[in-house]
Amino acid sequence: MGQPLISIITPCLNREDFIREAVESVLSQNYPNFEHLIMDACSTDRTLEILRTYPHLHVVSEPDQGMYDAINKGIRRSQGKIIGLLNTDDILADGCFEAITTAFDRHHEALAVVGGVTVFCDDPSGRRTISSTPTIGPDEFWYRLIQGHPVSNAWFYRREVFERFGYFDASYRYVSDRFYLIHLAVDGGVRPVAVPQALYHYRQHPGSGTMTDEDSRSKPYGFMRMTLLKEDIRAREEYLDRPDLPGEVRRRMRREHGERCYRLAATALYHRQGRLVLDAVRRGWGRNVLWPFIFIEMAARRLWKEVSGNA
Repeated sequence: MGQPLISIITPCLNREDFIREAVESVLSQNYPNFEHLIMDACSTDRTLEILRTYPHLHVVSEPDQGMYDAINKGIRRSQGKIIGLLNTDDILADGCFEAITTAFDRHHEALAVVGGVTVFCDDPSGRRTISSTPTIGPDEFWYRLIQGHPVSNAWFYRREVFERFGYFDASYRYVSDRFYLIHLAVDGGVRPVAVPQALYHYRQHPGSGTMTDEDSRSKPYGFMRMTLLKEDIRAREEYLDRPDLPGEVRRRMRREHGERCYRLAATALYHRQGRLVLDAVRRGWGRNVLWPFIFIEMAARRLWKEVSGNA
């Protein structure tokens, strides 16, 4: 495969604090054949000023309909044979491009490559790693996509994936990445080649919608969490409504749907959102007559964490 053109797509809005390090993490790959597209949603801080200091970037600043709409626009504008995604507040791991091009070169039939991820944060004592999640092994494939950590941004795709199977569903603002991977697996039979090392580093910080240590009992994050859960539940119901869904996929999807309904009900109850509590109960019970047992199990688990000091 040699050194194919790699396209990195970065959706962006008001990220003056982080964007420079994201751009530098691509440059530090020391890979000569790449393009980096920044799809900016009309930032009003210093983001665009910072981006202008990097002449190699392809910056498009225009209104969009959310992150996945921006990503889809970037993919359509890109020219690379390999496509990857990079959030403005994250960074690529050293050696990422070498690892994915080597994997694609060894597996000519592969449509995707996946590696592991880490989560890091910056605090007064410096940068520290919070957690590490390994690449997806074949024995845990469906679990990771449906219930576990799908390491979405550690996936790199051949261009033909998007040509054959379409783009991210922009009607979802938060969960389209997971459900795009499920779509590829269920409808396209796509299985990635797994490489052992971490390819991507997520940054945990208060401004992140998903990578944060904020408690859902806090009002701003609690309402954000409820919005995300409602989206996730709706996406899972679209799959559960399909008569052709494979048995293992349906079982895992139903279980995780029930757990998400519990989390939504519990969060809504704490924030006194009565209608949302009832809706979560209705949806959980409506998809699984055994859902009350899931509710009891998860509530007991949460209570145990509280009393044992591990919340």
